Amino acid sequence: MSLRVTAVLLTCASLLMGCAHGNLPGTTIPATDDNRAIYDVLVAFRTALENRDSAALTALVSKKYFEDNGTVDAADDYGYEELATKVLPQSLAATKEMYVTIEIHDIVVRGDSATADIRYASRARLDLPAGTLWDSHREFNRVEFEREAGHFMIVKGL
Repeated sequence: MSLRVTAVLLTCASLLMGCAHGNLPGTTIPATDDNRAIYDVLVAFRTALENRDSAALTALVSKKYFEDNGTVDAADDYGYEELATKVLPQSLAATKEMYVTIEIHDIVVRGDSATADIRYASRARLDLPAGTLWDSHREFNRVEFEREAGHFMIVKGL
């Protein structure tokens, strides 16, 4: 085979491989543009949690955010304003260290809305009036997103 033919074949092969999306890191989820955008929000969320950065967390959340905590009791419901001014600041003020892992099990995008099914594990050192406490959680959760101004924002599920 001539050098020119080999060069053409290698170029074609590399172009074809460059078009392959593969999977998102650590998942079997195809790395489409939308899936990658959701993945990037979840990674930024995990990083902001570990850094206890309230501003970075609220930057990922839509003003439409609403949480009902999975109950029918309206007393535990809250929206973006309460999340940004009360829930996050109070929670992060008590948290002195935090470690979080997120396993992404599924991402479903339907137009401008999406869901991500995740399993998270967190370990946090809390300074409470009664003393220091290490608190751990591990559970499944569904995070909901809406596309706003070209970016996916969290609307439910923190």
